[in-house]
This record gives sequence, structure tokens and C-alpha cells, in this order.
Amino acid sequence: MPERRISFAPGPAMLPTEVVTAFQAAVTSYGTTGLGILELGHRSTEFADLLDDTLARVRDLVGVPDTHEVLILHGGARMQFAMLPANLLPPGRSADYLNSGHFAHDAASEARSHGTVHTIGPTSTGYRRLPDPSTHTCAPAPAYLHYTSNNTEIGTQYAAPPPVPAGSWLACDASSDILTRPFDVAGHGVIYATAHKNLGTAGLALVIIDRAQLAPARRLPAYFSYDVHARAGSCYNTPPIASILTLNLMLRWIGDAGGAAEMSRRSRTKAALLYDAIDSSDFYTGLVNPDHRSLVNVTFTAPTAELEHQFLAEAGLQGMDGLWGYRKVGHLRASLFNAISIEHCERLAHFMTHFAARRRRTTLSGHTIAATTLDSA
Repeated sequence: MPERRISFAPGPAMLPTEVVTAFQAAVTSYGTTGLGILELGHRSTEFADLLDDTLARVRDLVGVPDTHEVLILHGGARMQFAMLPANLLPPGRSADYLNSGHFAHDAASEARSHGTVHTIGPTSTGYRRLPDPSTHTCAPAPAYLHYTSNNTEIGTQYAAPPPVPAGSWLACDASSDILTRPFDVAGHGVIYATAHKNLGTAGLALVIIDRAQLAPARRLPAYFSYDVHARAGSCYNTPPIASILTLNLMLRWIGDAGGAAEMSRRSRTKAALLYDAIDSSDFYTGLVNPDHRSLVNVTFTAPTAELEHQFLAEAGLQGMDGLWGYRKVGHLRASLFNAISIEHCERLAHFMTHFAARRRRTTLSGHTIAATTLDSA
């Protein structure tokens, strides 16, 4: 078997070796069932136990209070772009969306299918800094304020939740930083996250919702109702069993490592290694305002597009993949999800330093990096 490579890709993300090994065994036979996880019935006792254990681990690791329901649903975050406003934007009310990146922009666009939406941002510097909700002049008392806690594509992150307007509640797309740090769940009406970054692989979304928000604001098809899924125990239709097992294995791995607090410590250490390599160099340039840098997605440039292509090729030869930038942004990006270790980041930082030293002599002086894609919404 070939040696496992290091994937800094934005998703599907790299999984810990322990998780991959356990899943491989379950494909052949799950527990004592004599059936593989891909064959296990969703009405079996074994799956019921797996689902109950997974939900309990989410509650424990994320810190979900009794006031909130935990749902495991098909699809990823884009399904939640639609489900959230369909369920929770009442007719005649508006919602505020912090437009901090391309996915935040798409969430707001989807919400407009269900009601009035006001967006805050981007600023004159595009997505390279976070919009300030205290400066906006939207309608008073929106139903909710939606924000994307970490912007995977551009590399910005809210260090703390934004202030919520009076009479409103917070909705958060935490797809790329859930369980990389502690979250104040009680301060949110809804937190949702796709699974394929820190929670496992594609095929499901985690939704944490205040039970006071479960009743839909309008008549909906049953499948699109949070309340229907909650009353069905996340089994309104056949659940994505293999993806739920991967989520369970990831939760076990995170818990054994020390939980969200330890993942947060590792995230700060990992990001510091790469930002130090960028800031101590006259070769690399960070893409975003330093005050708003993400601890999960580190974005940067080299002096020319040719050098960036060489960087990707040579990193690949060193066993490091997935360092390309988001298609609407370009340049370079390292995604530091939970399975990426401190040692992986030390290896990448070492490569960055030596690549810059070897290429500096060939860099054209006075070359500027085009940044037009960074300002587009």
C-alpha cells in the first residue's frame, strides 16, 4: 500500500489514519452483525445504537444545551442555505446576512427566495476583511442575523460571534471550524455544518437548533421541515449510515485527543507555523487583513502565477496535496482541519521557507499580484 499523503485540501478533508482504519474494518463487518456498514439496515438495533451514540457525542463535544435539538440530515451546507430561511424567516420579516465570503454570499442569495434579506458587506477591500455589523443600516429587528464563522475560500474568521440585534437571534454556518474551537451554542438559534471538513466525509449536515425555533414559519413539504426531522429522530428517510459512522469515528477521535479545547490549541499552533513562514518572508504575501486571519484556512500568494504552479508541483513531490486556492480566488491555500497535525504544518512551513529561498533569485522585481478576483462578490 502506498504511503498516505498529506492533504491540505478544503474538502473532502483528510481523515485521521485511525478513522480510516476503523472505517475500513466496518466496511467488511460492522460489529458482530456479519454485515458491512454499507449494508446495515437503518431500522436495525445496531444502527439505532450508533445514531444515539453519535448524537450524544455531538452534545458532549460541541456543548449542546438541553434547549437545543441535534439533527443529522442529508446534504451539506447548501441544503441549509435553503432550509434555514424556509423554516425560520417569517412572512413579512427580514433577515440580515453578513456577506463575508463567497459561501456567505450564496447563503444570502438562497434566502431571498423566502423573504427580504439585507446584506452587510463586503467592504471596499472585498472579502479580505470581515464586514462590521455595527456600521450597517438595515431594517430594525431582523428575524435573525446569519454569519459564516470561518470563510474557507478567502481565509477570514470571526474570533467571536457578532453582536445580535435586539429582538433577533444568531444563525451560524460553522461548516469549516466546528470542533476546531469551543462554540457558545446557547447564544445561537441555529448552527449548521457540512460534515466533510472537520466531522468526516460528504453526505450529511449537522444542524443544532433551539427547540423554540422548530415550528416552521410557513407551510413546507415535510422533508424540508426541521420539526418533521426532529420528531422523526433524524430518520424521516433512510439516513446516510456510512457517513454517520464516519462522523461517529471522528467524534471519538476528537474526544480521545482532548475535545474542542485541544483542537483549538492545535489550530492556533498550526496556523502560527504557516503565518510565521509567510510574514517572515519577502516572497509570500497573505491574502487577508491580519486582524481577520483564519486559524483554519491560510491563504497566500507567491510573486508570480508561474511560481505558484511550481509551488504546487514541488509540494506534490514532497507528498503534500490540496494547496490550490478556491477557484474564484486562486493563489495558494492550506486548509488546517482537525486531521492535519502540527507535524504536517511543520513540514509545510519548512517546505515554504526552502522553496522561497531557492526561487527568490529568479523573482522579477517590482511584480505585482492581480487581486481583482478578491474583490468580487
